[in-house]
Amino acid sequence: MCDQNNQQDLWKTYQSIAFHAPQAPSTGAFAILTAFNPRSQPLSEKENQLRNARLAEEMERLGTRYWPMNGGAPDGSWFEPGFAVALEQSDAVALAKKWEQNAIYWVEADTLWLLPALMTEFTPQSLNVRFSSLFSVKNA
Repeated sequence: MCDQNNQQDLWKTYQSIAFHAPQAPSTGAFAILTAFNPRSQPLSEKENQLRNARLAEEMERLGTRYWPMNGGAPDGSWFEPGFAVALEQSDAVALAKKWEQNAIYWVEADTLWLLPALMTEFTPQSLNVRFSSLFSVKNA
């Protein structure tokens, strides 16, 4: 994992985000997560796509409702395909840990939160922004 300074920078980077998907999730509270780049270590596109496919298969097997959801830089310079997932918050964090993710996003009552998964030295943080203001409908 990264050193403390890099973790602080990473946590700050996670706070600047935008989302797009073919449709908005049809649930009041949901997590946004991916299996891409475990522990923020870049993998090949092929490896990342395979990890996301396996995550989708796991959610299918468990009967978890999910929707495609891309998250990335507001300026569009990067994004990662992922999912909006209808799970309890603690279950979503556990799933993120299983897939070696540092953090996830949580949306409840249109409020966006950043929640630590592997980055346990951080605490859940409201990003003080409405999810709907950061979300656009377009092909994922």
